[in-house]
Amino acid sequence: MIQKGQWQETAVRDLVTLLEPQEAVRALILKGSYANPAIQPDIWSDIDITLVVSDEKLSTFFPTLSWLEPLGDLYTFDQSTHAHGGTTRACFTDFRRIDCTFVEEAHFLDQPIHSTATRLLFSRSPVVDDNLAHITVGPPAAPQITSADFKHMSNQFWFKGMLITSKVMRNDLLIATHLALELIQDLCILAMMLRDRTYGTSHHRQGGMGNDFIAQLNQTRHLYTALGILETVKDCSIQFDSLAQQWVPGYQERRYPLLAWIAHAQEMLSGPDI
Repeated sequence: MIQKGQWQETAVRDLVTLLEPQEAVRALILKGSYANPAIQPDIWSDIDITLVVSDEKLSTFFPTLSWLEPLGDLYTFDQSTHAHGGTTRACFTDFRRIDCTFVEEAHFLDQPIHSTATRLLFSRSPVVDDNLAHITVGPPAAPQITSADFKHMSNQFWFKGMLITSKVMRNDLLIATHLALELIQDLCILAMMLRDRTYGTSHHRQGGMGNDFIAQLNQTRHLYTALGILETVKDCSIQFDSLAQQWVPGYQERRYPLLAWIAHAQEMLSGPDI
């Protein structure tokens, strides 16, 4: 098991030992909090690196995972692609976490590296050596959510609310619960959008911001019964309108038709014939 504050230094040495002899790796750049000497890492800190690879050699490292095998037992991973490469976020069985972004040398300048700090671990690339100063230092900007994106998100929320009410009344509590949990997820997404806009970034090394909203979510916790699910939908609809008003000035509350349907459904469920 890794020891607090010690595994990152060993992992960086292992990465250099593994990758520097490989001609296909043109440069290795350490990014993020561990590259910043002013930040003391702890056991929860990951390692964030960029591998600049020879043109046409990307497939040697992405999306394949075999190059990671000398580093230890891989437990799970996540991968995504970008215009000129991709990213592998690797989690090992001993809880080491390494985020690896890959970019071909010819496109090094076309793929900005947003980071709070950078440190060149090694390079055999004139492109990297000459242009490292062009790396954008600072956390990634908050993603741009268009008015159309928000309109779609909002419409989907209210549609799911109506659908849940119908599923409850059809006694399909499985789908109703599944969709009700999606409503809670939608609330969290909107709260994260507000947080990112407030701080101007989607990168938050320390939490805390937004925890007050999570405390408010406690009122959406109900039993997974017909009446409980309806109460969840009602509470979520109130929360969504409140968050949406913060996101869009002049937002018009939309919960009242849904609340009317929920009240009717609750009355039917509580009636003497049920």
